[in-house]
Amino acid sequence: MHVVSREEMQAVDRYTIQQIGLAGPLLMENAGRAVFNELMPHLKNGEKIVVVIGKGNNGGDGFAVSRLLLDSTADLSVWLLPEETKIKGDAAVHRDAFLNAGGSIRKIPENKEAFNRVVSESDLIIDALLGTGVHGAPYPEYLEVIRQINDSAARVISVDLPSGVPADGGAFTHPAVSADRTLTLQCPKLAQFLQPAARFFGSVCVLPIGIPEVSVAHAGIRRSVRTEAEVRQTLPRRDPFSHKGSHGRGLIIAGSGQMSGAAFFSAKAALRSGIGLLKLSVPETVRPVIAAQLPEVMYMPRSALDLSGLSGIAIGPGLGREEEEGILVRQVLEADRCPCVIDADGLYHLSQMKELLLHRKNPVVLTPHPGEMAMLTGRTVPEIEADRFHVSEQFAGKFGVYLVLKGKYTVITAPDGRQIVNPTGNAALAKGGSGDVLTGIVLAFLLQHQDPLDAVSNAVYLHGALADDLVRTDHSQLDVLASDLIDRIPVLLHRLS
Repeated sequence: MHVVSREEMQAVDRYTIQQIGLAGPLLMENAGRAVFNELMPHLKNGEKIVVVIGKGNNGGDGFAVSRLLLDSTADLSVWLLPEETKIKGDAAVHRDAFLNAGGSIRKIPENKEAFNRVVSESDLIIDALLGTGVHGAPYPEYLEVIRQINDSAARVISVDLPSGVPADGGAFTHPAVSADRTLTLQCPKLAQFLQPAARFFGSVCVLPIGIPEVSVAHAGIRRSVRTEAEVRQTLPRRDPFSHKGSHGRGLIIAGSGQMSGAAFFSAKAALRSGIGLLKLSVPETVRPVIAAQLPEVMYMPRSALDLSGLSGIAIGPGLGREEEEGILVRQVLEADRCPCVIDADGLYHLSQMKELLLHRKNPVVLTPHPGEMAMLTGRTVPEIEADRFHVSEQFAGKFGVYLVLKGKYTVITAPDGRQIVNPTGNAALAKGGSGDVLTGIVLAFLLQHQDPLDAVSNAVYLHGALADDLVRTDHSQLDVLASDLIDRIPVLLHRLS
């Protein structure tokens, strides 16, 4: 499922119409019918539905939905904001079809008080005011209607994206429709995954409208949402004649006197995620505590660090920020013997030696949260959150790394610009130790997959799915611990394999 910008979606539509030969009114009909079919199971007899329509294709989608609602048991009221002369092209075709089928249109500017009353008394508002074409703040009359929609107690469903939200995201301060649900057409838009835009979408359902895959492929889009089917397809299957060395010899350099748990979580998560052999390097004062709980791990003294014979290294969780730990990060990067994963305090030290990444031949995976990404780039957290895709693509391309920008929708970026959005996970992961678990899973998967992007994307998907499964079954978002995530790994891997 591809994620598109405004211009990319317009290119997809043009190719479909001009090269495939599917006329614009047909695509608009498909969009209206897809929205209608999604609505119908949830409608009640006599429900008061208000459809609010603007100009452009989004308004045309609104007319198509409205025509289909004429035959339902709903109490339908259709309101138009722009002058009717501004309804042109495909939207005008569907306006006329709606009117010819017995529908009627009321004009908001001429009936402001009546519109305000109807909106306040409605059960459901369908927002078809502004689509992907909006630039900057909407005109004042649109902002007024948006405020009225938001002030209503009705459920709000937006068609394609909430009106007022720029399709490509970015920072904005003007009002936008705060939808309970957004029915996105054909492809998710960038804004769905970026702050502050993402807060306006509510729950999201992506509806196919008959655009062939070749149209999307022709646009050269390199962003997609990871699906469970893709995870199942790309998870490694073990050769019955394999041995422990076949599945990776890993080393985790982590932990300190104050943060011994970080090393434990990373190591145990790696073991549960299929790594063949694992060594752990922790301070000597910490080793007896962890060794009593993880007898499956071999231990390597910090004073005699040996990076030979390894398939992969992870460094950073709970490492500490003293100069001596920075020397360890430098040693790992300069050795360049195998792939490595850098997280947490490792990223702190990396921020002072990023030039070492430019000389690496083996893959490097970085797993920053927005604060760490701000540290790596010199940008602010709000700037990062409003432009996650572009910031990630720039950094990954410049330094040749696989970048995991963590958050509500984690974005995984390959050095060549391919990007994967992770759909799993919830606020239960907002707790100390969760990131350490991810580091262990990423290391284990990196050593078992052929494609590093598949490895990292599957690890992130599994990590989020663990939290989703815990909350769906026997936990709340408040009580999940890092150890709960690790304990659920066998259940999820069994389900996915």
